[in-house]
Parts: sequence; structure tokens; C-alpha cells
Amino acid sequence: MSFGLAFPLGLLALLGLVLPLLVHLARREQQQPTMFAALRWLRAVRRPRQKLRLEQWLLLALRLLLVAGLALLLAAPWFLRDEGGGARVLVHPALAPPETEAGADVRWLAPAFPRIDTPAPEPRQPVASLLRQADAELATGRPLVVHVPVIIDGADGERPRLSRAVQWIVKASPSVTDAMPTAALPAVMVIRHAPDLAGQARWLAATQTAWFAAAQQTEAQPDIAPLDAPWPEDTKLLAWLAADEVPESLMAFANDGGTILLGDTTAWPLAAPAEAVWRGESGELLLGAARHGQGRLLQFAAPLDPATFPELLDARFPQWLQARLQAPPPAPTRVDAQAYAPLAGAAAYAPPNQPLAPWLAVVLAALFLVERWLAAGLAPRRPA
Repeated sequence: MSFGLAFPLGLLALLGLVLPLLVHLARREQQQPTMFAALRWLRAVRRPRQKLRLEQWLLLALRLLLVAGLALLLAAPWFLRDEGGGARVLVHPALAPPETEAGADVRWLAPAFPRIDTPAPEPRQPVASLLRQADAELATGRPLVVHVPVIIDGADGERPRLSRAVQWIVKASPSVTDAMPTAALPAVMVIRHAPDLAGQARWLAATQTAWFAAAQQTEAQPDIAPLDAPWPEDTKLLAWLAADEVPESLMAFANDGGTILLGDTTAWPLAAPAEAVWRGESGELLLGAARHGQGRLLQFAAPLDPATFPELLDARFPQWLQARLQAPPPAPTRVDAQAYAPLAGAAAYAPPNQPLAPWLAVVLAALFLVERWLAAGLAPRRPA
């Protein structure tokens, strides 16, 4: 256990210890001389030098303690309990409790870290945040052992970095499917265009063909039609090449989660400007985007023509466009446990100091009551 002072300058109040001493020295009993007839003719002698004398030692000690306690209270003392102990073992709820020594500190990797002899919590837990919490709550230097399944559900977007090295034990679990999700297939783009923009529509159709070829999937026939043609109900990506305003039906499509790719001549339908998501090598804007409801709107900044959009001639154009059309991915929640082992090197968490001021105030109040009781009960000494 360690102690400290938040405001050490408060100890300057210890100079007030001289006040009780001065009070007790000044309160000596006044003695009045009395003349006796038989002593009138005695020769006067020099009076002895008075000595300093302190009376009522117990009362003086209490008052000195009160002054010292007030000075310590002004300095705001605190204490910190240095907890030791063995390793803390955390077990993912998807695993069976491991065999450990009797009395070991084994707990579930779940909120509040319940003991292992309690029923197992739900398998899906916020693993990353729980690891950071356990690292913050444990005393510095105390080992941390974590048992996790091969696949972790409940990870966040960043590999945890803790203040200590963690013994990371990965085990197979029958309750968790040890397989990662497969990649999504390329989106099928439905293209609707004005008659004078058929050339730009062909560039987009060729882009979709390249998407399926790169994914080694069966090529889907491009759905290219005039503006008045309806689009399939399962459409997720719709290219709209026109010089008019965006119709309300198209905005409703985006609001319900669809993605719309607008040509450069289409009037931007939202009050907020589009955010740049693609710029050329010289910094010019190529594609802007904004959210609308549950979907997104994107718009080219230039006509899809090699003269004004030279990126069309680059073989990487299909991949570039596909990356911008995809919504920003959410933080991964299912990861490979071997690749998610926590890193060490984070700053150690400083546990909060426990203030001693409340307890000290109670002690000073008790001392004050005792001092008042003694001051009122001790009778003054009478002169002899």
C-alpha cells in the first residue's frame, strides 16, 4: 500500500502548531501576594526566575493533533492498494472451462468477469473491449492468460494493444463455426441512360464485365435500357445517366438501401454537397458521394469519355470504381483468433487513488469533541 499527497503545500499549516503551545503558556494561573504581619520585617530577597511550565498535557496533545490533522487534510492525502496475486485466467464462453490448479483466479471472458463456476454467458461477447477492461483493472505486472476459440465473434476494428504481454491460448470450439465468411460477389449494375448518353453507358457495361471476369464468376448480361424502362425489384446498384433531375422513385430506391451512380450532367438531388471519394493523380475530383437514408448517391465529376476521363483507359478502372461503390465496411466482428492476439506496449493504466480526506475528517471531528469535553471538564488549578 502506498500513500501520497495531492497538495503538499497544505503541510505549511503545520506552522500553526505553535498556537496551542502559546495558549497553554499564556494561561498560567495569576498569583496575588498576601501580606502577613510576621513577615513584614523580613529582608526582601530577589525573586527566583520563573520557569516555563506547561499544564494540562492531555488537552495540549489533543490540540496539537487537531492542528496537525487539519494541515494533513489541506494536503489531501490518498492511498493506493497494491494488489498482487497470481495470474488472471479468462475463458471465452464458447469454450469449456480449462483444468487449472485449485484456487486459481479463473473467470469467464464476459462483462463483470463472473467466476468460472457460474453458468457460461452468451458466446458472443465484445472480446476487444473486455480485454482492455481486464488489462486496466489488473495490478501492474500481474499475468493475464486468455483462452479463446479459433474464430472470435465480437472483435472490433483494431487489434487490441494492452499494457502487458498476454498468454493467448487458441482452442477448437464445437459451439463456434470455425470458418470465415466468403467474399461477396460483384454487384450487378442496372444502367438507365438518355439517348445521347449511350456511349457512356457502354463504358459502364464493360466495367461490369470486368468485375465478373476478375471474380471468375459467370458473366451477367448488362441490363442497359432507356430512362423510362423499369428496373428489377432485386436491384442494388443503379447507374442513371441523364441531364434531368433525379425522379422521386429513384430517390426512394436510394432511401431504401440502394446505390445510385449518377452521370455528370444529372442535377445533384441533395442539399448537402457530395464528399470527394475519388480524385485523379493531379488532385481533380472524379467521383463524389453522399448518404441518403439507408443508401448512397455517387456522381461522376466528368463525362465518361477518354478525352475528359482518361482513367477509363487504365486497366485498373473497374477495380477503382468497384472500391468506391462499396459502402465503407463496418468494423470486423469475426476474426481469426491467431491473427487477433493482443499486442503489448500500451501505457499502463493508473488505478484511481483512494482519498483519505473523508476518513480523516471523521477522526478530526471525534478529536474535536474529546477536546471540547476535556476543556470543559478540567477544573483550573487554584493557587496554594
